[in-house]
Amino acid sequence: MLCSFLVCVIMGAAWQEQLARESTGVVLRGVSEQAPSRKGSKSPATQRIREAGGTITAEYGFLNFNNDQLALTFSIPAKELASYRLEYGYTAAEKAGIDQWQQTAVDEAYKNAVKHRQSQEQLNSAGEKITKEYKTRLANFYRSRGFALLERNLLAADIPDIVRRNVRKVRNVALSLNSSGEKLGYDSDSIISAAISFVQTAVFYENVPLEFKGRQTGGVYPPLECIASGKGDCDTKSALLAAILLNWNRVKVVGVAVPNHYLIGILRNPAKGDAFVEYNNAKYVLVEPAGPGWLMPGSVDRRTLSLLNASDKIKIEPFTTN
Repeated sequence: MLCSFLVCVIMGAAWQEQLARESTGVVLRGVSEQAPSRKGSKSPATQRIREAGGTITAEYGFLNFNNDQLALTFSIPAKELASYRLEYGYTAAEKAGIDQWQQTAVDEAYKNAVKHRQSQEQLNSAGEKITKEYKTRLANFYRSRGFALLERNLLAADIPDIVRRNVRKVRNVALSLNSSGEKLGYDSDSIISAAISFVQTAVFYENVPLEFKGRQTGGVYPPLECIASGKGDCDTKSALLAAILLNWNRVKVVGVAVPNHYLIGILRNPAKGDAFVEYNNAKYVLVEPAGPGWLMPGSVDRRTLSLLNASDKIKIEPFTTN
């Protein structure tokens, strides 16, 4: 069995390397700073999303676990976001293009068999090659759009691949969180916590439809879509948080899928009472990106705990940057 649910002892994870400033391939800016707060009170998580001059800007306010009120602003040109959206999901027409290739190939194979008086065995052989090629093209198409083709032709959003493709695209968000944290005297755990509390509370929870405007989504918004719209569900928010955290070289993250829910685990030694999973002989402390609850690493929702303890269908998915 790949994983087991355990409750045991924890110590913290080291944060030892600075982020390198690299191009994201998408024009965006991220600014995180300590926001002014009213004396004697703290504001709840807030967001303001607007489009002006061809640029979409999302402004967020949220509390870190130490009760510091933080702010983060993200902006991206609307055209860049529109192009980005086309990299994920697919329409019936796009899928039909591959089906049409198969039908055309079959028709051509039959005409060729008649023209050259081929045997039925030769025609069958040509058909088998076409079927094999069709399956390869279809799998590659789904993979390119953020899907994984599972057994029995089941299709699901490929969260590890979505995370991998977006680590650099959210790099400036990670950089701004890191820069802000350093100004506030945060250690590595507090900076990680800032990213967690941002995704949990400032990005609002909303179920992602399986189909949106004629496009199959797999029930997931990719990270830039999530942060630009300010909403997402458990796997959407897990993908965003994992992509942000993987910008720090020493942070290792896995996805944890249970029936109808998704969360992540961060590589570190668990403290007493922390919820964690084991994967490849290493312990990953569980984090609930979904929110809207404000849950520190190691704390999970009661329903999640029940699923982890009762289900034999826990799936651990390692996330990588390449």
